[in-house]
Amino acid sequence: MLAEVSRTGSYTAAAASLGYTQPAVSYQMRRLQQSLGAPVVVRVGRGLQLTELGEVLLQHADNVFSVIRAVEQDMSSAVARGGGLVRVVAFQSGLIRLLPPVIDRLRVSHPNIRISVTQAEPVQARRLIRSGEVELGLLCNWANEDLPEGESTMLRRELITDRRCVVMPAGHALARRKTIDLTELADHDWVMESFRDRFMAACTNAGFSPRIVATVDDVLTAQALVASGMGISLMNELGLLGHTRPDLVHRPLRDWPLRRTYALLWPDMARVPAVGVVLHEIQAVARAVRKNAPAATEPQP
Repeated sequence: MLAEVSRTGSYTAAAASLGYTQPAVSYQMRRLQQSLGAPVVVRVGRGLQLTELGEVLLQHADNVFSVIRAVEQDMSSAVARGGGLVRVVAFQSGLIRLLPPVIDRLRVSHPNIRISVTQAEPVQARRLIRSGEVELGLLCNWANEDLPEGESTMLRRELITDRRCVVMPAGHALARRKTIDLTELADHDWVMESFRDRFMAACTNAGFSPRIVATVDDVLTAQALVASGMGISLMNELGLLGHTRPDLVHRPLRDWPLRRTYALLWPDMARVPAVGVVLHEIQAVARAVRKNAPAATEPQP
């Protein structure tokens, strides 16, 4: 109940989500606070907010839930004789470059293990992992960023790093450059994804406002628009290693931080046989990609 009150911000919403009455939730929360001798929630405006004690208790609750889910998954794997379903969440270029080879390898080495895949940005992926809606995630963040909030109690396995690249027609005037500075692109039209806060901030720091002529979240569609001459784009190297149109080139942005791709899961979940096999195969595919890709794809500590 505490976890649901934290998520929804009220006893009424928590009760509706759990299928209880509001007085039942309120009573149980009073019992919880009486047993601890201190409040775990306080009213803030029209909603409820966890106290410091409530946050500590919720963190332990997350760990308890993870153990229960690991037991359930372990039992399912045992029943399936080493198989089972492993639910994976990943960002787009991780889906494009890392997961298809993993699925191919598992089909041969562990045919009893099945994978379901959900595409999500890291913030949503982290929530799905914490809540137990998936067992394993492929996430990313920038090398100059701190550990994302909510990952301190989780297991993180670094896989690969890649660069942010300018994608342009092969005949572009800057196509022969080894690297490109963002300031050199101030007069261009842009084909960009929806999540572009970092790009917009970098352009502001570089002294210009970019002319965004298309917003596209699919890599192949964005490449088609760039090839048509509509504008240039920024994409990460990992997705481009999966597929780049022959009429396009990509060049790394100068002085842009590397992006880190990593696997994230609860520590107990890593001991579930089926999950452990999938994690092992993901790491093996990442090593193969690093071996055959530019030096920037080496994992960073």
